Amino acid sequence: MGIGGTLTLVLLAVLTSAAIFNSVDAQKTTLLFAFGDSYADVGNRAKRGPNVGKGWVYPYGITWPQPRPAGRYSDGKTQTDWFADLLGLPIYPPPYLYSAGQDTSSGVNFAVGGSGVVYDNGQVSLGAQVDNFELFLRTDPYSKAELANSLTLVSVVGNDYLYFTGKTSAELFVFIERVVSGIQANLQRLYDLGLRNVMVANMFEIDCMPAFTASNGYTKCTGDYIPFVQVHNAFLLGAVQSINTNNPGARFIILDQFATFNRLITDGRNAGFKDGLKPCCAGTSNVTSCGDVDPSGKWLYTVCKHRGEAIFWDQMHPTMWAWHYIVGLYINEPRYLLLADAPTLKQWLQINDAVQEPVAAPMAPPDLSSAAGQVQAAFNYLLDKPQYSEALGLLQSLNMDALLSQYSSQVVTVFLPTNDAFTATDRAFIDRVFAQNKVNDVALYHVVKGYYDVNALVTGKPSSLASMTGEQVPVFYPPQGVFVGVNQQAKVIDGNLYTAPGQMVIHGIDHVLMPSGV
Repeated sequence: MGIGGTLTLVLLAVLTSAAIFNSVDAQKTTLLFAFGDSYADVGNRAKRGPNVGKGWVYPYGITWPQPRPAGRYSDGKTQTDWFADLLGLPIYPPPYLYSAGQDTSSGVNFAVGGSGVVYDNGQVSLGAQVDNFELFLRTDPYSKAELANSLTLVSVVGNDYLYFTGKTSAELFVFIERVVSGIQANLQRLYDLGLRNVMVANMFEIDCMPAFTASNGYTKCTGDYIPFVQVHNAFLLGAVQSINTNNPGARFIILDQFATFNRLITDGRNAGFKDGLKPCCAGTSNVTSCGDVDPSGKWLYTVCKHRGEAIFWDQMHPTMWAWHYIVGLYINEPRYLLLADAPTLKQWLQINDAVQEPVAAPMAPPDLSSAAGQVQAAFNYLLDKPQYSEALGLLQSLNMDALLSQYSSQVVTVFLPTNDAFTATDRAFIDRVFAQNKVNDVALYHVVKGYYDVNALVTGKPSSLASMTGEQVPVFYPPQGVFVGVNQQAKVIDGNLYTAPGQMVIHGIDHVLMPSGV
């Protein structure tokens, strides 16, 4: 691309940023912090030497701030930069590694590419990043009020799992619990250090990255990682909700990266992303990658001509424009924030800025005539029922409103296991679920077609109910109560836990239902 084309891209970045982001009144939120991995890092890796971070190597940064790299794992801005634009910060928060002598009045970025929670992968782990934050605060750079009103991004999207060495699905399940527990512990530390408004990104379907789709010619996501991604996200939802429940003033939310990436990948062509899952910058052989050169300096990679049409910049990271699209969904469209007290990031930030001012008018109730409205209303209600957080997170990750939209009557009954039910589930069953890629089937077996509140069950006494998988769920009525599942597997312990009469009813149960064939 010539100089004219490059300038056009940069100008377009400025104009589009203004159009989408500058409408947010975030004058009081003047600090931005970031923790996590390469999806948030802006330059916390070495600039040169044997361990140089790819973000400091050409052609990274070719679109912005061009012509030289700026430490980002992209051709330009990452989500961290777009969030800074959203807040209207006068400067981008510098990377902590190079913050000495820099202007930190807009915040600091502590995220390190390649880092994890359990495994540090030779980088600065999430816990060590929070250690650095604590050390930095000892210089008293900000007031307590500034910290409380700041915005923080935490991005932990899967490096630990790439280095997981266990051999069974049950081991993976335990490892997921360990990773999420580590995230929760560090979120608690951030709260204890004064942060109150924290955005935590959940995992997207990482097998959509070119590193995995290369095997099928970049034609489709492999689906290999969906089961544990969904479990991770379900556990993460419960962990973040626990932070909010147990800490006054905590406003920790989840950026539903699973949903935004799914939207980008499935609908991206309509937004101009014509290259699908193919990376823009890729090695010329299976042993080289973006940015590699031979001893003479010859490129061992190629770069696409139209970077604005690519979702992925390299084998694992989105392009600047893909990040722009994703952050735009958080800002302007509902259903991409979880646990938030507003439907969009734009509104959530305005609420944040009005904490000391008169309370704004309450949000309009969900439209119960739509599947999405039904799910959102149920979700809002159940957020105050922490004993169901794991099941709730799993249903959310399955995009239940889209599933209900495919079912014409949109009338369902859900049997929702408690967190204790998940804990008590037989590990051999869990192992089979993962091995057979049956997470979706198990979840949808808990959703049956039709409205069956307690009265309909005990009066009509149906012997079985048709699940969303097509398999029948047996129902039993002994003197002890109502039981569902093969061999009276689970007891209904919270009948009519949530009801939208004639549309949806949710019952709490004490065991996970096990469909046949698993």
